[in-house]
This record gives sequence, structure tokens and C-alpha cells, in this order.
Amino acid sequence: MIDLHMHTKYSDGTWSVEETLRKAQKIGLNTISITDHDSVAAHRELAENDAYKSIFTGKIIPGVEFSTSYDGVAVHMLAYDFDYTKLEDFLEKRYHQNKPDIDLEFKMMYDNCIKNGVKLDKIEFDINNGWPVKHIYENLKEHPENKRLFGEEEWNDEHKFFYSCITNKEFPAYIDFGIHYPRAEEIRKVVTEAGGKLFLAHLYRYNLKDNKEFLDKLAKNKIIDGIEVYHSSFTNEQSENLLKYCTDNNILMSGGSDCHGDKYIDRQLGIGKGNMKIEDKILNDWGIL
Repeated sequence: MIDLHMHTKYSDGTWSVEETLRKAQKIGLNTISITDHDSVAAHRELAENDAYKSIFTGKIIPGVEFSTSYDGVAVHMLAYDFDYTKLEDFLEKRYHQNKPDIDLEFKMMYDNCIKNGVKLDKIEFDINNGWPVKHIYENLKEHPENKRLFGEEEWNDEHKFFYSCITNKEFPAYIDFGIHYPRAEEIRKVVTEAGGKLFLAHLYRYNLKDNKEFLDKLAKNKIIDGIEVYHSSFTNEQSENLLKYCTDNNILMSGGSDCHGDKYIDRQLGIGKGNMKIEDKILNDWGIL
């Protein structure tokens, strides 16, 4: 059994690297990948601590989850099987030193709302009162006439509203997250140079109008090597659809729980919501076993 998507304290997980390894060993995982957000610090720690090899006796594939965007859609992409030392400088300069411009995000979201007929008061952004989307969402809800411009889920759920802001170019409050992070084309280049493979993470969380069209663009333009077929949030039908797509298009497959330690009870290591059991065979085409 394998799990190729998990986070530690080096990003937004709650477990240390050592805790993660002990948990993986205890539940019988034989191949894992630590995929912290925009960080390979866990893999430096692993390389510098030989004692970890006795804690987890399985295979560890280097991994990282990039924040990026493609074709105007904010997505996460998982890179695997790379030389982590060749990504450290890139991650430091393009992510850790280059912080997201939250003021610009607010301005773009506000301006697009006004341009698209959303009624808003003249509000100012204050990070102490929350992220830009919180300011916009709460204010537009004070004007009932705005409801006609949004779907039921978007109107009633700030989280759904935000995902539409960053994935749907026709959404009244749309913003291109390329203002914050390197675009997928750049990620593709640096991952290839580091000897790695690039996968699209959790497709169905992006609320796209046409999932297949998006995948076709990624594949045609050689942005990805593979797709995350198994994820804690996927139904069996969704995983089967992605498995068929990968098989039909000769694309690699990955999968993982997206465990964040004790943070999300529905993303348990190795098993997700309790219905995941990812077999080693999806790694057969990777050429690493």
C-alpha cells in the first residue's frame, strides 16, 4: 500500500517528519512521498538523518506540492522523483522571498466585481480582518440584489465562492492567481531540469466546467506527466474516470490521502476517509521501482 500525498510541519501539517515516518511504518505503508506545499525541507531533513531509515523501512519518493496556475485556473501540482537540491533555490526565490501581493489581489477582485455589476460598498482591505475574499464576500452579501449573479453554492459558502474566484474566468469576482505564483509552464521547466515528474493534484476540487478539456490542454502542451487518480476527496466513480483517462492517454498515475496529520480527520494517512487502499502497481510505469 502506498501514499504519495502528505504534509508535515514544514507546510500546513501537524506532524514532524519523524512522526510521519512512524505513522507510515505503523500502518504498513511501503512507499510514501512527503509533498509539503512549496517546500522540500522535509527531504533535506531526511537526507541528513540516516536514523530515519530504521524508523520507516519502505521507499520514500521525493515530492513537493506547487501552488501554481494554468490557463487562468489556480491549481496545485505535485512533483515527484527529483533531485531536491535542484529545487531549493527556486522555491526560496519564487515562493518564500516573493510573498503573494494580497493588496493587489483585493484590488483585482474588487475591480472585477464592480466591472461585472456586483453591488459593493467602498470598502478598504485590512489583513487584520481576514483575507481579500472575506472582505468581498461579506460585503456583497449585504446587498440581496447580488444573489442573481451567483450560484446557490457560491452564495451560501465562502469556500466555494473563493474557489470560483480563482478557477472560473467567467465568475464576476475572478482573479488570475498567476499574480502570486509561478505559472505551470515555469514549474514544468524546473521540475524537468531537476529530473522529476509533474502531476496535476486533486482535479475535482477546482469546480471546472469541463474537466476533460482542461486535462486535454495540460497533456497536449506537455505540462504534466501524470494525474492524481486517487485522493481522499474523490468518489470511486471519479477515480475510475481518471484511471480510464490516464490509461487511454498513456499518462502516469499517482494517488494519496493528502494527510495533514491531525488537522483533517477525513484525510487519514494511507486510507483517506477509510475507503482508500492504493496499490503499488500504479508505480509500475514510473520506472523507479
